[in-house]
Amino acid sequence: MYIETTKHNFYSYLRQTGEIVPGIVADDDYVWTFDPNKSFTSMPEVEMFILGVTEQCNLRCKYCCYSGEYQSNRTHSNHYMSKNDIEEIYDFIEKMASVRPLRIAFYGGEPLTRYDFVQDAITKAEERWNKSILFSVTTNATLLSVERIDWLISHHVKMEISIDGTAKFHDCNRIDQAGNGSFYRMYQVLSYIVNEHKDYLPNVQLLMTLHTVEALPAIAEEWQSDPVLRQLTPSHISGLAPNFAKGVIRKDFESLKEWYLTLLDVYEEHQGWSVLKAYFDECLAYWKDRPIVDTGRSVPMSTCMPRNTKLYIDASKQIAVCEKISDRYRIGNIQDGIDWNKANSHVCDYYNKRVERCSHCPSIRVCDLCLTAVEFNDEQWDVLCHNERVYAKLYMLLFCEMAERGLII
Repeated sequence: MYIETTKHNFYSYLRQTGEIVPGIVADDDYVWTFDPNKSFTSMPEVEMFILGVTEQCNLRCKYCCYSGEYQSNRTHSNHYMSKNDIEEIYDFIEKMASVRPLRIAFYGGEPLTRYDFVQDAITKAEERWNKSILFSVTTNATLLSVERIDWLISHHVKMEISIDGTAKFHDCNRIDQAGNGSFYRMYQVLSYIVNEHKDYLPNVQLLMTLHTVEALPAIAEEWQSDPVLRQLTPSHISGLAPNFAKGVIRKDFESLKEWYLTLLDVYEEHQGWSVLKAYFDECLAYWKDRPIVDTGRSVPMSTCMPRNTKLYIDASKQIAVCEKISDRYRIGNIQDGIDWNKANSHVCDYYNKRVERCSHCPSIRVCDLCLTAVEFNDEQWDVLCHNERVYAKLYMLLFCEMAERGLII
């Protein structure tokens, strides 16, 4: 895989070593070979347990994966965990966790529609594990009162808050059941934390979903002019999850290249805009930190199980490897524990999908297609793989281009 910068310099990426070298270097003869898949009966590195507190939410975000428009996913419902479930859930966690400190994350739906449960779960966890535990909650923040914020902060709960830019961008998609925007309810929470709990800001992460990357310059400019938002930086900026029910477009490298170089010009002129900096940092994360090491000819397939560090427990107390995987891929329940046959079967299916198609792929070491992609068929994988290669090449171009412009610190 090679790219050409605007200064007409060529750089090639070598899969075997992870190096980027000047010029055009053929890498086609290298065949990536995976070690044989091995069965497993333990998950020795699990430290985080994500509790799907409820399947209900007070918002109806247009792109939500639980909207009913995504294949194989649940929809909003009244299933939820009860206070009577807490000890049984914690008994399972006690058996599974082998790493300390423990991390317990509250997820939904909107977990704060069950705020009493979250409070009770935190209190009981503190009693059970003392201080060897960390908490977080993923929330739209619209149900956070001053009293609730103060209580969560007093119990050292990290907050992961969804915000899709400034008001006009956020409210395009993040609406309630009546169709009203949710920005100002969320904004009041951020304003209170910034003004009254500034020391706690390192424990507040902002999660931004972009409906279209073309909105970034306007979002970044408005963000920087806002007295509250300019004191905050998004922790994670992502696009929409692929939705094959609506169709997933095969991306075109040249079109994306033209747009991203324009976006880079904007960033070069406005390097103080925190949203753009956060976005480019995320694009370049792999390329800046990639391991430069010769892999040889055979490597283990990178997949979460059995080296996963987290498990997801849904509102029905079923277990999954993470909160993002399709509802069809549960691997047990808290009463009976992990069904190792199911867990191994999912990994085997994933291995079989990748073992041949990945052997000559130029972006094999950069690929983000994880176990959550196991649900897709071969035709869908063709589209996903194509797009992974396009973005790998695009982000490599950005990395080299920014290095030449002196924009990488």
